[in-house]
Amino acid sequence: MSVEANIVEGYALGSPRLYQRHIRIALGSAAEAECLARLAGELEYLPESVVKEVESLLGNTMRTLHGLLRQPHQIVTRRRLG
Repeated sequence: MSVEANIVEGYALGSPRLYQRHIRIALGSAAEAECLARLAGELEYLPESVVKEVESLLGNTMRTLHGLLRQPHQIVTRRRLG
């Protein structure tokens, strides 16, 4: 949830620089979630199959976020209404 919220917040600010900053924050949030999922598995709060699935999804998310950071020219600024 934090990952998505950071992306939305950065986009809403309407500045490519701030959007990139929030993408980096989202990347950090995804890494934190991955760490927490791994810990939950180690403590046996989650089955290993769930941990692996979460790690896979977060890995894909982090690759996407890295891709967004590598292509700053494609960052769209928010259009102001009216």
